[in-house]
Amino acid sequence: MVAIIYLRVDEKGSVRIEGSIAPSSVILQQELQTLAADYESLRQFCRNHEYAWVVFTAPWLLKPVQIPKPWGREVWFTGIEARGQSEVCGDGGNLPLPWMLSLFPQSADPEKSDDVILLKVLDPLPDEVYGDLYLELHEQKQEVYVVTHLDPQAWPEGIGRIQLGFDQTVRHSYDNDDLFKDAYLAAVKDYELVRRALDDVFAQKKRAVAFDTNQPAPPELLKKWIKEISQDTEMEALIEKEKKLRAYMNAFIESYPLSVGDWIKVPRYMPHSLQHGVRVVEFQTPVYERKILSFSQQVLTQSHWDSEIAVRLATLDSYQKEPSQLWNFSGLNCIESIASFDDFEVQRITLKEGQPLDSSRYSLLMVLNGSVSLSMGDASMQITAGQAVLLPVVGDNWWISTNTPSLLLQALPLDGNPK
Repeated sequence: MVAIIYLRVDEKGSVRIEGSIAPSSVILQQELQTLAADYESLRQFCRNHEYAWVVFTAPWLLKPVQIPKPWGREVWFTGIEARGQSEVCGDGGNLPLPWMLSLFPQSADPEKSDDVILLKVLDPLPDEVYGDLYLELHEQKQEVYVVTHLDPQAWPEGIGRIQLGFDQTVRHSYDNDDLFKDAYLAAVKDYELVRRALDDVFAQKKRAVAFDTNQPAPPELLKKWIKEISQDTEMEALIEKEKKLRAYMNAFIESYPLSVGDWIKVPRYMPHSLQHGVRVVEFQTPVYERKILSFSQQVLTQSHWDSEIAVRLATLDSYQKEPSQLWNFSGLNCIESIASFDDFEVQRITLKEGQPLDSSRYSLLMVLNGSVSLSMGDASMQITAGQAVLLPVVGDNWWISTNTPSLLLQALPLDGNPK
């Protein structure tokens, strides 16, 4: 890679770094040797080559990438996987986020130069069953969900659901926890056999219409196929068996209500499954591991479930929501810490007037409602609802202000990052 950088210091001593990043080539290096080292020459050179121009010391406006899922989609604002990479918006185009982090790493650990808190939106389909996420648990990953929307088709009364942990009444109906886990695991295995039988039928349907078997089929198509195969008596019995076994299996799992504005800090080792039509903003550690206990569709990202290992690891205690910690910086603004982990923290900010934001460590800022202005010196940027920025580590504090009451989420790293 080649970085084209213009650096200047204003009268107050503030540093402004801007430029572009491009794949290296012999021709490019030769052209740069003869290029005049002034601002206009650099800008025109990048325009001519269609290289995006970015102010590295300004907020990085994030362009998300959409990842299709069997249950809906994920929208990654800081994704850096092979499956999808987010970008930083610039003048004349965008730059991949990993390129930006390679040049300006935000972590103090050189081996984790591209590690940033993962910010994404989970947007499940409103269809019952087809829009339910995997029931899974994590050993390392830490995450928090903030509910931003409930589909009125799925939840006409405005109360959604999340599966979270085990039903304590069912648990205590067994003589001991080992018997409870054995019973639940047996229910999962019975369901998995029927699930895989139906998945094989759907795979045949996909091949018959030249549909990629590794891609999720839309619910409308799945419903059409179910209607077709249910004409066969044996298949109809299989479909009914799947429904009964799924209901029996899910009876072991606790379900919690969710309203817009609620948040869930998901504990490690706790089974959880966001339900259909509940859209959330998620912040998580950039660790891509999970153990799948069950799923009411075919799992496309791996050939197996992790039920047996996951059940043995799973905590059996009920979910206990931790209260937020409240700070009032003024009579108008309110900041709450809604989730604090060992490596990052998430705050909810109700903003009605301007205030400074710490820039001694990077942070992610997402606007949920309203719009805000971020400024430093004579540079400013407007951020509206649904947009997110990465605030890089710079020398001065950011100033954030609004003309209308706004609601934001901010995630900040803790230990191991620049302070």
